[in-house]
Amino acid sequence: MAYPQGPPGEDWGDNTPWTKQSQPPPTGPPQPSQQPPQYQPPQYQPPQYQPPQYQPPQYQQSQYQPPQYGPGYQQYARPPQNYLIPAILVTLFCFLPTGIAAIVFATQVNAKAGTGDWAGAEAASKKAKLWTFISLGIGLVGGLLVILANAAGGGY
Repeated sequence: MAYPQGPPGEDWGDNTPWTKQSQPPPTGPPQPSQQPPQYQPPQYQPPQYQPPQYQPPQYQQSQYQPPQYGPGYQQYARPPQNYLIPAILVTLFCFLPTGIAAIVFATQVNAKAGTGDWAGAEAASKKAKLWTFISLGIGLVGGLLVILANAAGGGY
């Protein structure tokens, strides 16, 4: 059985002469090797705490733009106050004719605001308030006159 030839000048078992480029054949007993390194367990090192880095949130600009209104248009957040409950109360307890006028104007406030007539709703609200206070004034003055008349007449 033939073995393959190695590089020139090396001994591969086919009795090639030794040259300076190849390793010398071992002589004598094998040399004792150095002591194997002793096992040392790895040192435990606790993990280093890194506080989280705060980054402010990135907000995008809103694409919303409020609607553009024509000249002279006044935008209201809500319809004006209608004074309906005070108008009903002064109609029942103070003075009927002016109380009815206050109720009529109070009901016009919501109707005009519903159609978009904000100026008309504001005017109706002011008129409802005016007639409510007129009814209240007439009712208080009339009630005061009745009390004074009773006191002056002897209470019978």
